[in-house]
Amino acid sequence: MIYLFTGNGKGKTTAAIGTGIRAVGAGLSVLMVQFMKVKELSSEYRVLEKLDRFDVVSFGRKGFYLPEEELEKNPRLKEKGFKPLSKIDYQLAEEGIEYVKNALLNEKYNLYILDELCVALHYRVVEENGVKKFMLDYREKFDFIITGRYCPDWLVDIADLVTEMKEIKHPFQKGLTAKKGIDF
Repeated sequence: MIYLFTGNGKGKTTAAIGTGIRAVGAGLSVLMVQFMKVKELSSEYRVLEKLDRFDVVSFGRKGFYLPEEELEKNPRLKEKGFKPLSKIDYQLAEEGIEYVKNALLNEKYNLYILDELCVALHYRVVEENGVKKFMLDYREKFDFIITGRYCPDWLVDIADLVTEMKEIKHPFQKGLTAKKGIDF
């Protein structure tokens, strides 16, 4: 089955991790592959690395990266520290997709969490057809949780469950910064 946690609200990755912990509690094995993220920067990783049968690998760089055209449209993002995507981001994302494909072939895991895959698809950091193919080919045998905002319509169409996290109010709107242990 394919589960999708999307939207502009907080909690997509947290919901995926919670489901992954539930799976481990039921005796299943979980692989979480993070796209455009670095696992060591997330506080939850310190707990997850201690769990048996819950593996986390990241294919991203420290910092926030967007296509150059996005940064040109909104110069304030550069002021906030966003940088343009480069060749390495595409290479890392492709390595992440290959990692997932190899794990599927080895059948070591029951649940695959593909964290921020929607963002990687939206910015075309990963190739849509390859992702669609392996999800459709393996959805009967394994479960997938896909997270991230900007989810493409085709992914909503093939998903079995879609949950949208909707931001109503956020402390960042008041200029407050993220809290370690709560937001990251």
